[in-house]
Amino acid sequence: MPKLTVIYGEDTKVVEVEQDSLLGDGIAATGMPLEQPCAGRGTCGKCKVLIEDGIAEPDEIEAKYLSDGEIAIGNRLACRATIHGDTKVVLSPIVVYSNKAFKASSRFRRETDVPLGLAIDFGTTTVAAFLTMLDDGEVCAGAASLNQQTVFGADVISRMDNATDSENAERIHRLALASINQSVDALKLSKRIRDRIERVTIVGNVAMHHLMTKQSVETLRVYPFQPVDATSIHAGETIMGGIFPDKVNVKFPPLVGGFVGSDALACLAYFGFDNPPGPIAAVDLGTNGEVMVTDGDRILTASTAAGPAFEGVQISCGSRAIDGAVVAVQVRNGEFIYETIGDEPPIGLTGSGLLSIVHEFRQVGLILANGRINKNVAPPYDQYLGTDEDGIRYIRLTADDEIRLTQWDIRELQKAKGAILAAINILMAELELKPADLKRIILTGSFGGQVDIDAVIAIGMIPPVDRSVVETLANGAGFGAAMFLSDEGFALGEKLAADAEQIDLDANMDFQNQYITALELNKLGV
Repeated sequence: MPKLTVIYGEDTKVVEVEQDSLLGDGIAATGMPLEQPCAGRGTCGKCKVLIEDGIAEPDEIEAKYLSDGEIAIGNRLACRATIHGDTKVVLSPIVVYSNKAFKASSRFRRETDVPLGLAIDFGTTTVAAFLTMLDDGEVCAGAASLNQQTVFGADVISRMDNATDSENAERIHRLALASINQSVDALKLSKRIRDRIERVTIVGNVAMHHLMTKQSVETLRVYPFQPVDATSIHAGETIMGGIFPDKVNVKFPPLVGGFVGSDALACLAYFGFDNPPGPIAAVDLGTNGEVMVTDGDRILTASTAAGPAFEGVQISCGSRAIDGAVVAVQVRNGEFIYETIGDEPPIGLTGSGLLSIVHEFRQVGLILANGRINKNVAPPYDQYLGTDEDGIRYIRLTADDEIRLTQWDIRELQKAKGAILAAINILMAELELKPADLKRIILTGSFGGQVDIDAVIAIGMIPPVDRSVVETLANGAGFGAAMFLSDEGFALGEKLAADAEQIDLDANMDFQNQYITALELNKLGV
């Protein structure tokens, strides 16, 4: 009997299966996760997996739901593919909700003679695709998918560690291609419109860039944590495994250095760091936090490991952005009022929900300035305190006690926000800037684009500034990548990469002190 090998991140299971049996049935026998919303009837096209060995040719249903690019790299539908001989398959998560999904213009449908481009923001957690008019750079639509590499870890360190194995490195690369395919598919473009795409630019942090382009990550894993090659790739078509037609030119803009990648470079371009009105700062808030500050002359950048708390990951009640995930919380008359995706009952906290709830609980005294849960909180909030089997205090978020805010969760947010504030302070000190000098602070990224500005200021994630200078935008890297689709825009990116200075926070003597101080929550409330 044939053997089916199923790989899900670092887990591998092998089972014997019948020849010509359905792949989905074999995967189910391993107990590995497989999403089949239509229960395997072949009507949704969502049970996509990556095949490495041993499978029959696609049938007509798979041809309907899979693009040529997906078939080229080995994507198949588990509910339709049949096993022929020993088979090896890689599973990946595929569902994500994102504030990067939008439709801004339908001009690409009306003006059929204008060529199109795709700007790809290849993030650690989310991969976004932006359809762009090549005549004037207008971004018409955006869509996003989950970075399927998350099966090898939510953070870049885990993925780089896995990529030291050559087989895993190839799988991680193919998962990158599958993720780009899926983000482009989420734009729901007809074949006629896809055929007009002539250029693609792909930006990402340094680790994502190297894993995508199959460059060694060894130099990123050891001090001084620098890329193997930071230069532009002007003809990256061969890297893409056939997911785009041969006529499409694929470019990778340069990296700034350290862990400051081309996604931060795209932010520098889009936010006008080449010609600022004065001192400004931008922060791309995500699993990796990129901080950019200019005094109007020098441009300084730094990357800090904020951790996955901003993405709702590795917290006890964390949730990705799916129906029922809490995105904001208000405390009214002693009760918790949740805003959830889809207005569904709460199932857990997104990163923005975690930020919101810590801010609210700080104001009513449930959480102290040092981040500890207040055991002496006054009524009516004392009713929400609980203690687990190990005697560790938590805050009960739902009546059934299924969703809790633990001391660990609060610490994870403190570490994330502390890293960001410390990085901003270090760069500002280098430029001899005070908070009052800043004319503009932009918070961007999947998390940064949807945060509550009042909460960000109040808990001390950014320096104390007037609220009027702070703004949010979800798609700074994506819109900057769209600028890079033109020859002029790409040249601007290369100039900014040469001009920007990367500050090594690990080598900064004051960073640790700044970080410890920045862990404290605001002085407002109790």
